[in-house]
Amino acid sequence: MKQKKKGLALLLSAVMLAGLLAACGGGGGGADGGSVIMNVALAGDIVRLDPAFAYDNDTSIVIDNICEGLLAHNPDNSLKCNLAASWEAVDPTTYVYQIRDDVTFSDGSQMTVDDVVYSLNRHMDGDLGSFMNWFFENVESIEATGDWEVTVTLKQPDANWQYVLATSAGMIVKKDYAEEKGADFGSAAGGIIGTGPFQYDSWTTGSKVVLTKNENYWDASAKTNIDAIQFSIISDDTTLATAMKSGQIDMAANFSENMIGTLEAMDNVTVFNNPGMGIHYLAFNMDREPFNDINVRRAIGYAINIDAIMENIVKETGTKGGLLPMTDSLFTIEPQRWKDYAASLPQHEYSVEKAKECLAQSSVPDGFSCEIMVSQADSQRYDVALVVQNALAEIGINAEIAGVTSDELYAYQFGNMLDADGVRDYDMLVATWGADYPDPAANLDPLYTISNIGEGGYNCASYRNETVDSLLAQAGVNTDNGQRVDLLMQVCDIIVEEQPYYIYKYTNVFTVLSNACDHGDMNIGSAWDWNFKNMVKE
Repeated sequence: MKQKKKGLALLLSAVMLAGLLAACGGGGGGADGGSVIMNVALAGDIVRLDPAFAYDNDTSIVIDNICEGLLAHNPDNSLKCNLAASWEAVDPTTYVYQIRDDVTFSDGSQMTVDDVVYSLNRHMDGDLGSFMNWFFENVESIEATGDWEVTVTLKQPDANWQYVLATSAGMIVKKDYAEEKGADFGSAAGGIIGTGPFQYDSWTTGSKVVLTKNENYWDASAKTNIDAIQFSIISDDTTLATAMKSGQIDMAANFSENMIGTLEAMDNVTVFNNPGMGIHYLAFNMDREPFNDINVRRAIGYAINIDAIMENIVKETGTKGGLLPMTDSLFTIEPQRWKDYAASLPQHEYSVEKAKECLAQSSVPDGFSCEIMVSQADSQRYDVALVVQNALAEIGINAEIAGVTSDELYAYQFGNMLDADGVRDYDMLVATWGADYPDPAANLDPLYTISNIGEGGYNCASYRNETVDSLLAQAGVNTDNGQRVDLLMQVCDIIVEEQPYYIYKYTNVFTVLSNACDHGDMNIGSAWDWNFKNMVKE
């Protein structure tokens, strides 16, 4: 039966690829043979043609080329101006943005301050259901304070607000068009009008999205020679590999880690490996005994051979984890100070002897039984769970693996699956988290605050520490970088000691690009910045 399923999968891949080749019309040209077509693979369909819903990689890469934000990121993740000519925090709760007066939408009309105010305010409209709504929870008002000036007033100081308008939450759409289309805005039929280097042409749901060059693009310095971008949905690894090898796909930015070796072996593409902003970890549910015992958590940490995990499982897909829930990519405030701090910390230590000593000092010296929950669809994380299972058996802990679907795992991660006592319904969880903005707090806030233990929260360890909560709250309203670093490092001192998570991997971001393409100055490692305005294809 399994062989029949495998044969059917290969047949469907072949049929899908044949359709893709016909749709693409060759590597460089379209149906007319003269246009330069950029062919990009998506792992799945987009959510909507609207920056309010561009919160996944597939939707983001499409929207990034139709719309632009007031701010953007440099390749080192520092902030830069984009549709805003300049910006300033005039006081801890007031941010003033000077808007460029030379920007046009793809229909040739001028972008105005009204478009900017409308675009930002719509995220706070509960009826819209913007995925970016949470970024605006601390916003008191967004209003025009001049012909080309917008002022954002916050309810209280917020050190992380500075990053918001460099995400899709800061992208601008044409107000008149959005209001005219109403509920149809962002659909395949309604479309969208933005300021980006490309404009919406068509969306065949479940198949492809086509953009064409914006002949009214405002940035005269743009170097792209691309006439159209075709985004094709290719969810099968074999199909993607064949399409990249044959040159029918020029770029993919959201593909299985199992594909990296195959893609790196091709001589017609380059695989870009950039430090990510995420972590992979084993979370201990501290609301369940005996995981509330520090000696149990330490015993498990000592029992895991992280070097074996890196060598045999993670390989080139990430870098070795440590005691901090972040890497250099989030060291954007006083970076050298953070690097020195990280270097001063001990690393994960593998010692079965120390593991047994810690367990002997715990509340369960003779061992215990438990479960490790993991998505059975993620082969790498499942393999990590197997390694942990075997490691724990050596010290007398019987750990069964509970394989669940990806959707089920997300439900458990976000506290939507509780036991009869209202407690997160797992013992240990193998999962991942990716920061939304380049700041140390982007990983600390969601993973360690008490408020994130409940429904919709991401504190998978059910970690409760009032001191940590207080320090993170103080850091959140402190806009002095030096003082913020002091507070955040105090948090790190505590969590490094208490170990609510075992962080085994720091993520890398992989993008594969045809050697016939030059991405220019695009921040190829950030999903918020996949704008092809300087992409050139030979």
